[in-house]
Amino acid sequence: MNEQRLQAYNQLIQTLLSCPSGEEPEILAANTELLDADFVQVVVAAAEHFAQQGEENTAEWLRNLATYLTTPETTPITQEDIDTYRQFLQEILQATAESNGDAEVIYPLLAANTDKLNDIFADLLRRWATNTLAEAEPDTAEYIAEVISNFSNLIQQFPLGSKASNMEIAIAGYEIALTVYTRSAFPVDWATTQNNLGIAYCERIKGEPAENIESAIAAFSTALEVRTRSAFPVDWATTQNNLGNAYRVRIFGERSENLEKAIAAYKAALKVRTRSAFPEDWAMTQNNLATAYSIRILGEQAENIELAIAAYRAAQEVRTRRAFPEDWAMTQNNLATAYGSRILGERAENIELAIAAFTEALEVYTRSAFPQDWATTHNNLGLAYHNRILGKRAENIELAITAYSAALKVLTRSTFPQDWAMTQNNIGNAYLDRILGKRAGNIELAINAYFAALSVYTQSAFPQNHAETLFNLGLVYQETEQFDLAYNTFASAIATVEALRGDIVSGDEAKRKQAEEWNQLYKHMVEVCLEFKRDTEAIEYIERSKTRNLVELLTKATSTSLERLPLVSSSIQFSEIQKLLDNKTTIIEWYLFNDCFRVFMITSDNKPAIWHSSQQDLDALIDWTNEYLDDYYNPEDENKIQWQNQLEERLKKLA
Repeated sequence: MNEQRLQAYNQLIQTLLSCPSGEEPEILAANTELLDADFVQVVVAAAEHFAQQGEENTAEWLRNLATYLTTPETTPITQEDIDTYRQFLQEILQATAESNGDAEVIYPLLAANTDKLNDIFADLLRRWATNTLAEAEPDTAEYIAEVISNFSNLIQQFPLGSKASNMEIAIAGYEIALTVYTRSAFPVDWATTQNNLGIAYCERIKGEPAENIESAIAAFSTALEVRTRSAFPVDWATTQNNLGNAYRVRIFGERSENLEKAIAAYKAALKVRTRSAFPEDWAMTQNNLATAYSIRILGEQAENIELAIAAYRAAQEVRTRRAFPEDWAMTQNNLATAYGSRILGERAENIELAIAAFTEALEVYTRSAFPQDWATTHNNLGLAYHNRILGKRAENIELAITAYSAALKVLTRSTFPQDWAMTQNNIGNAYLDRILGKRAGNIELAINAYFAALSVYTQSAFPQNHAETLFNLGLVYQETEQFDLAYNTFASAIATVEALRGDIVSGDEAKRKQAEEWNQLYKHMVEVCLEFKRDTEAIEYIERSKTRNLVELLTKATSTSLERLPLVSSSIQFSEIQKLLDNKTTIIEWYLFNDCFRVFMITSDNKPAIWHSSQQDLDALIDWTNEYLDDYYNPEDENKIQWQNQLEERLKKLA
């Protein structure tokens, strides 16, 4: 079950719960493509949630719905149903033809028949068109293809009904048109339809997201075979921008490489989409390019963020609040996010710029007009206040909690489960750091928020988010000296992290960088083990942490294959370490913590001896390390350079 489909399931549940009594059958009939076994599972989970919230009537209604959907009674579509759909198909195609695809004519007709915009309609469209085109004269076939293409463009952008169904109908229409619009006979129409088909696949809800994006990339790439820069510069630029959007969200392939292709496509589009010739398209592509730079993996992160900020600012030269308020607000929100992660400049000033930009965006993104954007921007504003340096810390955290709480009024579990879980995790962090109020009460609120997030961030569906939230929860338990709970929570988080080994060695630098952050998880687990006097288990977790670091280092060597990497697991046992030693050998291990470092001395026949440093000792060690590295990397040290060159030559000979 992918994220998009899960969101579609929850949206359908919310629609069923909020609709007037008696309209439920019509809503279900309009969303037959979602009524599968996974949907039933989500309905059951929603029923449990409402029961836990004390809303037993809603929970019981959902249980009855699940029972109804699993009852093996299906009413087959009748000939009368087919006749009704066929009549509607003829009516909509005739209206499209007579109005030349006028949305003001077509959309009211679609709005009055949303119950028929489903898989049955898509299938009937395919069948009718295939049979009709098989017997049509060439001129008639071309005319039918044009009408179906126009209708597909309209249904693709139709805001009502089921988005999933609308995309399936649009895809069916474009694929039908391509049976007439061949590249040899109608190259321009063929390329246009390929481009539109690519957009539909990008927005498709059904099917596997990764495969949909691949279909979109294939369609855009095919369109560019005809839409060349020399022959059709404007269309070429449009498709390049669309191709960039597809590569930016691509799932298959190396993430870093996909983003480079997206950036290249946007830059190509901007060669034609200049500010003077096409200001709106120029601004849109600048915004897209900025987004790609903001998540870029290759290159210097600080430079990439500066490039993103520059492109967002460029977009706003055209996307002014007065001329394009919605686009302005979107770019303003994006710019604020970039300021929040900016490396160059003063950190405090960058956060102030982010807060100002988020606040300005909310002047357009009101709850009534743009509820989802309003909620998302409030979540982002909460992050900015939480990280704020200027002002009083206590007041900033209160502002963060207020912003997160506002976001959760729209980002509910039933409608936006993943965003809801993310915001729950964020507000949990804010409650944990809260200064005002009673500490025990804040701790309880943080724990509740983390548990709420974990109800969506399950190990199977969102393993990385699951591990991150467990880590946060474990930190709460450790701080409150609930060490049993801290131990179990950290253990679950580590088990999830070690199961993510394949992601770490996937070749994606972003994943490897994120995996390095799990060192803190292991450190806290070692601390909890030491609290329990489980010294040998602490050493086992240290070894697992070091093995993970070794894996991360080895993956940077292109010659290292997955099969040759060490496995990070609980198989590392202290007794096995001791077997490597004789009575004259001692292993001395250093391990750095946040406030000290410890030295573990391991012999063959005794429990490990542990020496604990002071904070002052740790500071001195860090200072010494920095001085050593400064000397080592000193470019003016000729003796060191000569030694490095000699070492490199010897290594080359050994290789």
